[in-house]
Amino acid sequence: MVSTSVLFSFFEAIQATDAEAYRSHIYGAVRMLEVTKPKQCSGGALCQIFYHLRTQMVFINLTRDGEETPFQVQRILYGSLEYIRLPVFQRLLSHVSYLIEEHSAQKSDASQHSIDPETYMEVAANIEELWLEYAGGAASNDTPVFWQDVTTGAIQFRDEFTALTVAYFSAARILLCIVMSRYTESLFTIPHQHSIILQASQYLQTYTNGFAYMRMATPLLLVALHSPASSQREKATACFERWINKPMSGISALALERIRRHLVPKKHLTA
Repeated sequence: MVSTSVLFSFFEAIQATDAEAYRSHIYGAVRMLEVTKPKQCSGGALCQIFYHLRTQMVFINLTRDGEETPFQVQRILYGSLEYIRLPVFQRLLSHVSYLIEEHSAQKSDASQHSIDPETYMEVAANIEELWLEYAGGAASNDTPVFWQDVTTGAIQFRDEFTALTVAYFSAARILLCIVMSRYTESLFTIPHQHSIILQASQYLQTYTNGFAYMRMATPLLLVALHSPASSQREKATACFERWINKPMSGISALALERIRRHLVPKKHLTA
């Protein structure tokens, strides 16, 4: 049943009947996966479904703009479902999910939501430790994670999954800067992080890796919503606009609706 719900979510992501349908099938699969037995998801098809659902739940949470999820999903987002140790990408995803929720909480009630800046600094340190672990693994194989083409100036990546992973590290750093903006100056060069995401997206588009490209929705939506450069916001939004009548129309519909709400004050939306 979990696999069936995920298959339906793939259909809705590619050729949506409406924007809510994709979200509903993901929620259905999450509900079923939450009741799996200990270690049932530690290998095989269920393991990959678990990874996919975590990635898509992070995207869905970003599109909700502070709205409450209709049921508790902490176990799928933060728990390991009896995993001994999650891969680097999935551990990074836990930080991204946490920061999205923190940003939503700050927006919904900034006066009541107070977190010690040291908490965010600890998250920042954990993210950079993950980066060192990830990049260090590549260095041990004499393979750089990414590099700049001296001829074109474009960033090149080791492979498609590397491009995706690097984009999520940039997404985590962007979210950190957003939630910490009330406490301190930016820790990272934000326009550079947005640029890395756009170049990772272009790399995946060039190599037509559709499954990896589906997971790019979260980093791209962050660029469309929060880049300080209008040209970067427009490029990210254009990606979703290209997808709306093509594969991934369901994901694009959710993203474009979120972008529209971001651009138009809520009082105008309800008028």
